[in-house]
Amino acid sequence: MHCPRRLLPPIVHPTMCCTNHITEVIEVPHIHPIQNTTVLHQLYQHQHYFPQSQNFQQTAANQHFHCNRPF
Repeated sequence: MHCPRRLLPPIVHPTMCCTNHITEVIEVPHIHPIQNTTVLHQLYQHQHYFPQSQNFQQTAANQHFHCNRPF
């Protein structure tokens, strides 16, 4: 005998907010030759920060008034 399959309604959980930070180091060699054959290599690691947060909220309200008016 075959029993019918029972399907329950889905359970929706709150949204989990995740932030992924990816850091990549890119080397840009700067060669500055001088007479005594010394070579200077410099690695500049520029760190830019952009702290920013933005939210938007909107509310709405309704009012119903039943006023007696003559016909």
